[in-house]
Amino acid sequence: MEFSEVISLYKDDLLRVEEEIRKNYASRIPLIPEISGYLMNGGGKRLRPLLVLLSANLCGGAARLRTVKHGCAIEYIHAATLLHDDVVDATTIRRGNETVNSKWGSDASILVGDFLLSQSLILIAYDTDPRTIQAIAEAAKILVEGGMLELSQARQLNISEEHCLDIIYRKTASIISVSCRIGAILAEADAAAEKRLIAFGNKLGVAFQLVDDVMDYDSTEELLGKPVGTDFREGHVTLPLLHLYNQANPGLQREIEGFVKNEHLSQEEFDYILDRMRDARVFDYTLDKVRDYIESAKAEICRKEVFKLPEHVEELLAVTDYIIDRHVTGKPALYQA
Repeated sequence: MEFSEVISLYKDDLLRVEEEIRKNYASRIPLIPEISGYLMNGGGKRLRPLLVLLSANLCGGAARLRTVKHGCAIEYIHAATLLHDDVVDATTIRRGNETVNSKWGSDASILVGDFLLSQSLILIAYDTDPRTIQAIAEAAKILVEGGMLELSQARQLNISEEHCLDIIYRKTASIISVSCRIGAILAEADAAAEKRLIAFGNKLGVAFQLVDDVMDYDSTEELLGKPVGTDFREGHVTLPLLHLYNQANPGLQREIEGFVKNEHLSQEEFDYILDRMRDARVFDYTLDKVRDYIESAKAEICRKEVFKLPEHVEELLAVTDYIIDRHVTGKPALYQA
């Protein structure tokens, strides 16, 4: 199955997610819906709500309204973290648009992020299933811990690959994984199916972020929706840069250390590092890890007897293949409203 077929199959449900997203950022404080609308309508992959829908169907199905509401709640949490991250990193462009903190200021960005988190809590609180609340709360805690872990080691090169992967698990994979887990819970799946989907989501999430880390260097501004090299200029030591540093000679290591500490890097300096990365084949190295995570993720759900409606496995496999196709074929975002 192709990913485009999955989007076609779930088009109506994804449109309902969009409607729920717009409905729930309404407020009597005019600036809140203005900023929320600017952010939520500015494009986005909607990967997390899609995974809720797919996982629920794989496990036997759930009430459409519940899956849509939980998909909206998780997307709000994701959006809130983007708002907060953009403040921390002083990011000015996201998805091809000026960021909220650049357009309205950091205070507004943080407060609207808090509003979206509050709305996500309201959406799941009325569901009355304590397992969904527990799952989302645990994932949100892990996500915040990942942000703090990243901040505590900002612009540092004396870190391990395990450290990089741990941050990815916390900041990206935790929410992708809980999206799959929520689908299983809503469908009243048994423990074996839920466990498989949690593991699938964790591995898919790591692969997803590793592809993003490669594309931050080896892509185009049109595809990224932001300038290429943003992570490098913000001092984020992701796996491609760390791998280059670890195998570099002392002279290049000193140059990389200087670049990471410099908050005003030039285009020429970025191009220089990009050439060194290509020479050292760091993108091949990172994408090999992506393929390993992809295959491991697939293995988690290919035990079809675990799931009530195993025919839906093909839909999740299509999403999984698309993760690496974003880099290989230069495809755009998974889903645009």
